[in-house]
Amino acid sequence: MKNRTLHNAFPIVAAAIGNRFGIKVSVGGDQAYTDGRSIHLPAYEGVDSDYQDVAWGLLAHEAAHIRYSDFTLCYGSSVLRRRLCNAIEDVRIEHELAKDFPGTRLTIRTVIEKMIAKGDFVAASENDHPANILYGFVLKSLRARVLGQTALLPLVEHTEMALKAKFPKGAVTRLKGLLSEVPNDLQSESDCLQLTDRILTMIEQEFEQERQRNQAQPSDDEESSPEPDESDQDAKSADSDDSSSSDSEDEVDLNERLPKDTDDDLSSESAGSDDSNPENPVDKPTTASDSIPSNPQGDDENVMEIADPMGVLQTLLSAGDGDIEQDLFESLKSALLLAAENVSELLMPSGLEPPMDEQAGSFLLRKVQGESGKIRAALQGLVQSQTLNRSQHACRGRRMDGKRLHRLPLGETKLFQRQQSKAAPNTAIHLLLDKSESMGYQVADNQGQPIGSRLPIALEATLALALAFEGIPGVNPGVTAFPGHQDDSVFRLLEHGQRVNGRTGAFSLTASGSTPMTEAIWFGAASLLRCREPRKVLMVMTDGQPNESLSTLELLQRCRDSGIETVGVGLGLDVSHLFPIAITINDLSELRAQLFELSKAVLLAA
Repeated sequence: MKNRTLHNAFPIVAAAIGNRFGIKVSVGGDQAYTDGRSIHLPAYEGVDSDYQDVAWGLLAHEAAHIRYSDFTLCYGSSVLRRRLCNAIEDVRIEHELAKDFPGTRLTIRTVIEKMIAKGDFVAASENDHPANILYGFVLKSLRARVLGQTALLPLVEHTEMALKAKFPKGAVTRLKGLLSEVPNDLQSESDCLQLTDRILTMIEQEFEQERQRNQAQPSDDEESSPEPDESDQDAKSADSDDSSSSDSEDEVDLNERLPKDTDDDLSSESAGSDDSNPENPVDKPTTASDSIPSNPQGDDENVMEIADPMGVLQTLLSAGDGDIEQDLFESLKSALLLAAENVSELLMPSGLEPPMDEQAGSFLLRKVQGESGKIRAALQGLVQSQTLNRSQHACRGRRMDGKRLHRLPLGETKLFQRQQSKAAPNTAIHLLLDKSESMGYQVADNQGQPIGSRLPIALEATLALALAFEGIPGVNPGVTAFPGHQDDSVFRLLEHGQRVNGRTGAFSLTASGSTPMTEAIWFGAASLLRCREPRKVLMVMTDGQPNESLSTLELLQRCRDSGIETVGVGLGLDVSHLFPIAITINDLSELRAQLFELSKAVLLAA
């Protein structure tokens, strides 16, 4: 591994970001996804800043979904309705997330800018499906205006040109008015869906009005154009002869005139001018649609006439997923996919809430309270004794050390003894408890008498120790059991900073699963690195070999390189090959006493 410490390791940073958002984050495998409750990122172990930027942007966006979106909302069968609502909802939730976590605005904007630079985020064109043009304009214009992603402005401009070419003029104007309600008028995803429905209804209305205008246009021309007589025919013939010698000049004049005229001006000229006869070959190319390519930067009044508005509407409303560009953050998930040779063995598991049995927890608390009090009193006394009874010699003082008087002829002047107070332990201790299937097997004592399984006894000892630690100033305990429901999760029995009395129901687990020690150590190390205490100790209690010994050894070394002390407790098993500081407990009846001795050694070494 290139990074020998854990401080900037991908899974540690991912877990820290998820913890900040209040979202569970796991790291492992080769894919990125979310299940609506937690976020899973690939097991990346490289140093590519672009990859990490994309991962943090995706993490922020998915955290916003988990915090603010309604995953039970039904969109119906319309693909366009679902995609438009998602585009509006994405902007709403990112805007909400930035209120609580302002840094996410920059995090996501960085991802957008990188995608634009790589050509992965482009403007819609007139040749695109109408649904893609509409979706692209809604998505890009809202992100640019509401979220401040100004790198999208050129894409918005080009997409708007395509929108004006495919949609009625009134639809474009009214669409901008409806989008102005984002984000202030939207309080939930249901509000986004209601706005989407209003947009689709408005567009249907505008296309219907366009159809009616197209039907009325021929009858208006017939009424305004008089029947041609012989004199008109002669004039036409003369005009035709003249036009044959000046085609290029007329075309220049028309192209210069059209962008400055409105549709109304053009229709009035075609109705009143002598040159407006449909049979005139010169007049056929002089339509509003022909003027757009010649001056794409023309005024808003210069819009294309839609030949088949109802056909375009039908195409729009029947769009499928393949007709609309891929969702922005779905494409980011694809960008995070790792090739098999780049997938690390590491796995940051999800920290799950364990099954809570308050009645069993209360019984267990009463059972260990007396012993825990004794342990706490003994540990606290030892800590206080070490804290207060360290002495230092000085040249001045009130109490002379008689044992140093013989050094006076040798020039020794530090003959006085002073009490020196040593700081309290100021230590975070994280206990990892193996709850694998073997911990449920029945065992016997040294005399062969059955004493039950290891797990209940280990849970009692761990709870008693956590209670004892909690009462000592400067000690911050945390407890995690592994595995959780599966090997890719753990159970958070006691988080650092929580009170033990409120978590006793979590100490009533049953044995199941294998021994994913590497994954548990990742979780424990991440928990410790979030603690403010300068001294950090990871204590692992297990009765079996880890599933992956090599990755466990490598990760334990990285913990030590990061300043985390590692201690192993083998239950009927020697774990000294994994931990430099390790004890083996063969008689479970002595488990509590030996854990006390080990804890005393750890605390007094501070």
